[in-house]
Amino acid sequence: MKSLNLQSIKNKKTFLTYAVIFFFSFQIQAQIAIGGGLAYNEQVSGPGVTLKAEFNITDKIAIAPGGTYFFGNSLYGFNQNILSVDVNAHYFFDLIDNKLKLYPILGANYSNYKTGASYYGYYYDTYEVSDSAFGVNIGAGGRWAFSEKLSVYLEPKYIISNYEQFVLNAGILFQL
Repeated sequence: MKSLNLQSIKNKKTFLTYAVIFFFSFQIQAQIAIGGGLAYNEQVSGPGVTLKAEFNITDKIAIAPGGTYFFGNSLYGFNQNILSVDVNAHYFFDLIDNKLKLYPILGANYSNYKTGASYYGYYYDTYEVSDSAFGVNIGAGGRWAFSEKLSVYLEPKYIISNYEQFVLNAGILFQL
Protein backbone atom coordinates (compact mmCIF):
# COMPACT_ATOMS: atom_id res chain seq x y z
CA MET A 1 0.00 0.00 0.00
CA LYS A 2 2.85 2.39 0.85
CA SER A 3 4.61 1.78 -2.47
CA LEU A 4 1.40 2.60 -4.33
CA ASN A 5 1.17 6.00 -2.60
CA LEU A 6 4.84 6.76 -3.30
CA GLN A 7 4.36 5.85 -6.96
CA SER A 8 1.30 8.09 -7.15
CA ILE A 9 3.24 10.99 -5.61
CA LYS A 10 6.12 10.47 -8.07
CA ASN A 11 3.65 10.49 -10.97
CA LYS A 12 2.10 13.73 -9.73
CA LYS A 13 5.52 15.36 -9.33
CA THR A 14 6.55 14.26 -12.82
CA PHE A 15 3.29 15.54 -14.30
CA LEU A 16 3.65 18.86 -12.48
CA THR A 17 7.25 19.25 -13.65
CA TYR A 18 6.29 18.64 -17.27
CA ALA A 19 3.31 20.98 -16.99
CA VAL A 20 5.47 23.81 -15.64
CA ILE A 21 8.07 23.29 -18.38
CA PHE A 22 5.31 23.19 -21.00
CA PHE A 23 3.67 26.44 -19.85
CA PHE A 24 6.94 28.35 -19.48
CA SER A 25 8.22 27.20 -22.86
CA PHE A 26 5.63 29.40 -24.61
CA GLN A 27 6.30 33.09 -24.75
CA ILE A 28 3.18 35.11 -24.17
CA GLN A 29 3.70 38.50 -25.73
CA ALA A 30 1.02 40.95 -24.75
CA GLN A 31 1.63 44.35 -26.24
CA ILE A 32 1.73 46.90 -23.46
CA ALA A 33 2.04 50.66 -23.85
CA ILE A 34 2.43 53.23 -21.09
CA GLY A 35 2.42 56.99 -21.22
CA GLY A 36 0.69 60.14 -20.27
CA GLY A 37 -0.31 63.55 -21.36
CA LEU A 38 -2.39 66.62 -20.76
CA ALA A 39 -6.15 66.88 -20.46
CA TYR A 40 -8.83 69.55 -20.32
CA ASN A 41 -12.11 69.20 -18.41
CA GLU A 42 -14.87 71.64 -19.27
CA GLN A 43 -16.59 71.09 -15.91
CA VAL A 44 -13.75 72.62 -13.91
CA SER A 45 -12.42 74.73 -16.80
CA GLY A 46 -8.92 73.61 -16.07
CA PRO A 47 -6.01 71.49 -17.23
CA GLY A 48 -5.09 68.06 -15.99
CA VAL A 49 -2.29 65.51 -16.06
CA THR A 50 -2.94 61.97 -17.29
CA LEU A 51 -1.17 58.64 -16.72
CA LYS A 52 -2.31 55.81 -18.97
CA ALA A 53 -1.57 52.19 -19.85
CA GLU A 54 -2.83 50.15 -22.75
CA PHE A 55 -2.98 46.35 -22.85
CA ASN A 56 -3.63 44.88 -26.29
CA ILE A 57 -5.69 41.71 -25.99
CA THR A 58 -5.60 41.21 -29.77
CA ASP A 59 -4.35 43.34 -32.66
CA LYS A 60 -7.73 45.10 -32.74
CA ILE A 61 -8.87 45.15 -29.08
CA ALA A 62 -7.23 46.88 -26.10
CA ILE A 63 -8.08 47.64 -22.48
CA ALA A 64 -6.81 51.04 -21.31
CA PRO A 65 -6.81 51.91 -17.59
CA GLY A 66 -5.75 55.42 -16.65
CA GLY A 67 -6.04 58.25 -14.23
CA THR A 68 -6.24 62.03 -14.58
CA TYR A 69 -5.88 64.78 -12.01
CA PHE A 70 -7.57 68.04 -13.02
CA PHE A 71 -6.17 71.07 -11.23
CA GLY A 72 -9.34 73.04 -11.81
CA ASN A 73 -9.50 76.74 -11.29
CA SER A 74 -9.31 79.18 -8.45
CA LEU A 75 -11.48 82.26 -8.37
CA TYR A 76 -12.03 84.57 -5.37
CA GLY A 77 -10.61 81.96 -2.98
CA PHE A 78 -12.91 79.27 -4.37
CA ASN A 79 -11.22 76.29 -6.02
CA GLN A 80 -12.24 72.91 -7.33
CA ASN A 81 -10.38 69.89 -8.66
CA ILE A 82 -11.16 66.37 -9.87
CA LEU A 83 -9.39 63.02 -9.69
CA SER A 84 -10.72 60.73 -12.41
CA VAL A 85 -9.98 57.00 -12.87
CA ASP A 86 -11.00 55.25 -16.10
CA VAL A 87 -11.00 51.78 -17.59
CA ASN A 88 -11.78 51.95 -21.30
CA ALA A 89 -12.07 49.46 -24.15
CA HIS A 90 -10.76 50.30 -27.63
CA TYR A 91 -11.41 48.64 -30.98
CA PHE A 92 -8.77 49.76 -33.51
CA PHE A 93 -9.39 50.59 -37.15
CA ASP A 94 -6.06 50.76 -39.04
CA LEU A 95 -6.14 53.50 -41.66
CA ILE A 96 -2.66 54.32 -42.94
CA ASP A 97 -0.22 51.35 -42.99
CA ASN A 98 -0.37 50.85 -39.20
CA LYS A 99 0.52 54.52 -38.70
CA LEU A 100 -2.94 55.97 -38.05
CA LYS A 101 -5.47 54.13 -35.90
CA LEU A 102 -8.94 55.36 -35.01
CA TYR A 103 -10.99 53.78 -32.23
CA PRO A 104 -14.24 54.17 -30.34
CA ILE A 105 -13.98 54.53 -26.56
CA LEU A 106 -16.37 52.80 -24.20
CA GLY A 107 -15.61 52.39 -20.53
CA ALA A 108 -16.23 53.02 -16.87
CA ASN A 109 -15.29 56.11 -14.87
CA TYR A 110 -14.90 56.94 -11.19
CA SER A 111 -14.46 60.62 -10.35
CA ASN A 112 -13.75 62.24 -7.01
CA TYR A 113 -14.61 65.94 -6.85
CA LYS A 114 -13.27 68.34 -4.29
CA THR A 115 -14.48 71.91 -3.94
CA GLY A 116 -13.25 74.35 -1.37
CA ALA A 117 -13.22 77.98 -0.41
CA SER A 118 -11.17 80.12 1.92
CA TYR A 119 -12.70 83.38 3.00
CA TYR A 120 -12.26 86.10 5.54
CA GLY A 121 -15.23 86.87 7.70
CA TYR A 122 -15.24 87.46 11.37
CA TYR A 123 -12.65 84.67 11.41
CA TYR A 124 -10.56 83.18 8.64
CA ASP A 125 -12.40 80.03 7.57
CA THR A 126 -11.99 77.22 5.09
CA TYR A 127 -14.90 75.33 3.64
CA GLU A 128 -14.47 72.07 1.70
CA VAL A 129 -16.90 69.67 0.07
CA SER A 130 -15.99 66.39 -1.57
CA ASP A 131 -18.11 63.95 -3.56
CA SER A 132 -17.66 61.06 -5.94
CA ALA A 133 -19.57 59.52 -8.82
CA PHE A 134 -19.44 56.49 -11.09
CA GLY A 135 -20.09 56.95 -14.77
CA VAL A 136 -19.71 55.72 -18.33
CA ASN A 137 -17.18 57.00 -20.89
CA ILE A 138 -18.22 57.38 -24.53
CA GLY A 139 -15.92 58.88 -27.12
CA ALA A 140 -13.48 58.39 -29.95
CA GLY A 141 -9.73 58.37 -30.22
CA GLY A 142 -6.95 58.52 -32.70
CA ARG A 143 -3.34 57.44 -32.54
CA TRP A 144 -0.42 58.24 -34.83
CA ALA A 145 2.61 55.93 -34.61
CA PHE A 146 5.97 57.59 -35.24
CA SER A 147 7.73 54.23 -34.83
CA GLU A 148 7.03 50.79 -33.38
CA LYS A 149 7.75 52.13 -29.90
CA LEU A 150 6.44 55.72 -29.95
CA SER A 151 3.00 57.14 -30.72
CA VAL A 152 0.80 60.12 -29.85
CA TYR A 153 -2.92 60.02 -29.12
CA LEU A 154 -5.94 62.32 -28.97
CA GLU A 155 -9.11 61.25 -27.13
CA PRO A 156 -12.22 63.41 -26.80
CA LYS A 157 -14.82 61.72 -24.59
CA TYR A 158 -18.02 62.45 -22.75
CA ILE A 159 -18.51 61.14 -19.22
CA ILE A 160 -22.10 60.29 -18.35
CA SER A 161 -22.59 60.45 -14.56
CA ASN A 162 -24.10 62.69 -11.89
CA TYR A 163 -21.43 65.21 -12.92
CA GLU A 164 -21.61 64.99 -16.71
CA GLN A 165 -18.54 66.41 -18.37
CA PHE A 166 -16.57 66.61 -21.60
CA VAL A 167 -12.87 65.73 -21.43
CA LEU A 168 -10.19 66.20 -24.08
CA ASN A 169 -7.03 64.17 -23.55
CA ALA A 170 -3.80 64.23 -25.62
CA GLY A 171 -0.51 62.53 -24.92
CA ILE A 172 2.26 60.14 -25.83
CA LEU A 173 2.53 56.34 -25.51
CA PHE A 174 5.66 54.19 -25.31
CA GLN A 175 5.36 50.57 -26.43
CA LEU A 176 7.15 48.17 -24.05
